[in-house]
Amino acid sequence: MHRLLYICQTVLHVLLLIVIGLWLGVSPVSATVQSDPPDLSVYESWLREAFAAAQRGDRIGLEEVAGRLTAVTAVRFPDGTVVPVDNAWLRAALASPAPDLAGIGARLGALIDSLAQPPSSAPADALDRLERILDAPPFNRPTFEPPQWLIDALDWLAQVIETITRPVGTVAPLATNVVAWIIILVGVALLLAVIIYLAINVRRGIVRDARIATEGDDHVPTASEAFDQASVLAHNGDYRAAVRSLYLSALLWLDEQNLLRYDRALTNREHLERAQRHPDLLRRLKPVIETFDQVWYGHAPVDAALFAAYRQQIETLRREMGAKRI
Repeated sequence: MHRLLYICQTVLHVLLLIVIGLWLGVSPVSATVQSDPPDLSVYESWLREAFAAAQRGDRIGLEEVAGRLTAVTAVRFPDGTVVPVDNAWLRAALASPAPDLAGIGARLGALIDSLAQPPSSAPADALDRLERILDAPPFNRPTFEPPQWLIDALDWLAQVIETITRPVGTVAPLATNVVAWIIILVGVALLLAVIIYLAINVRRGIVRDARIATEGDDHVPTASEAFDQASVLAHNGDYRAAVRSLYLSALLWLDEQNLLRYDRALTNREHLERAQRHPDLLRRLKPVIETFDQVWYGHAPVDAALFAAYRQQIETLRREMGAKRI
């Protein structure tokens, strides 16, 4: 009996040590994993891995990485900001017996594209720029202010009308007729003066608008002119404007080659939509537009090295698309 009690006590002690060891060795690690969100680069690599699996129809590979994505509740950005995320939709989409892998891939691609976008496309001095624009023509047109002589004449006319509207017994009939004719003549004269004054101001406004419209009409250069302008701007150190001229030269060259119609009223995304009819053009034009958007709208830093790389990218586009036409 004593031997049996000893064996039971020994087994209990061993079990207790195992439980304590598991609690000390496993619990803190799992708590650390759950409380420490992944970095943006790690999270983006998981998204790209899942996107690649969905693109090739690999459900097993997609489910493997989906477990990591659905377990993530927040992502840490390079500046230390922690942003909450929710990928429960991926778990629900894979729960179906025949999941729509193409739809899942499209949604994962949209998430990857959203991470590539700058946090804000508006520069810090956007309000100051807006104020300067509103202070310049044609927005700074002065409001119409009637001259002082017109105000005095209208005041005098109001006094005359007040005199006429007095009780009949207080004004002689002859005086009333004389005052009435005076009012009619003065009113006609004032009416003509106001009409002439307004007509002169309207004509001046029309002429001013036509002049502003003529001066503000941008000249559309050729592809060669825009390309040369980019070199001049880069030589002067204005690399951001040089990138814009390079991008414009690419669009103008595609228009001159009848590959893509250039329209200043279209956005960059709309130009990409028109290029979808030519897969080779879409594949080469998309990175050109993405780089331009990051520099021009996202205000990404640009230097001589980035300008040279972008210029090489434009030259490659023109060379390869030109070879396609031969």
